[in-house]
Amino acid sequence: MALIKVGTLNNFAVTANETAKKQLPCLKGITTFSALNELSRAVSPGSFDLITSKNKRGIGLKSLTLTKGFEGFLQKFLHRTNDIYFIAWVWDLSGQPVCQYPGAGANVQDVIIPVSVGNVREFIGQGINLFPKRNITGGIAIRIQLWESDRKERNFGKVLSDTADAIQKSELNNLLSAVSLLTGVPGATITLIKEASVELAKVIGTILQKNGDDYVDFFEGYYAADQKWVPGAETYQGNASVVTLNKY
Repeated sequence: MALIKVGTLNNFAVTANETAKKQLPCLKGITTFSALNELSRAVSPGSFDLITSKNKRGIGLKSLTLTKGFEGFLQKFLHRTNDIYFIAWVWDLSGQPVCQYPGAGANVQDVIIPVSVGNVREFIGQGINLFPKRNITGGIAIRIQLWESDRKERNFGKVLSDTADAIQKSELNNLLSAVSLLTGVPGATITLIKEASVELAKVIGTILQKNGDDYVDFFEGYYAADQKWVPGAETYQGNASVVTLNKY
């Protein structure tokens, strides 16, 4: 379960097509998955389209901070400097595959982030790129799991490989690929995507826990395509960390 949560998949953006609005003008007010689900079954899913943003949007991780809650959260002796890493997967409903960090074949030393409690670890430029800038469809969904490494470098390389493989072969990735082939916005498919997204988070968590790593925080965010997109930093407070994203 996400400890830091922004928005919901139910707010992803839809719009009735012109034919549907001519037949039923009231459909103009239906702009989200949530509202679409409330409609009578008599309204065809083909009456609606996903909204694509007018501007290109991307997201990076700008900085992270371990808070004092980190020590109490893990309830164990910590090194002065802690080896932190994160797994992120980000997607929209364009039909393109999930964007993941780190990718397959990532260098272990490039992924580990040494940081001590109370210190900000900031990443240069726009930050670590999690979602390349592009026009998005429906909205952007982002999940970031933050972990402390047990320092077993040999095992960690395999963990990264297994995690990347799990994302690539996930049901979520399969469903996202199929979305672009569908007509309209079928509610059943959206429900399956919700379920697959939750399941993937569980799979990744299981892989990392088997390596003996400690769970720190979990950020989950949803940004609808029709929402105003303001470039710049956004900071979110969790139980044991502060995460700053860069929207560009």
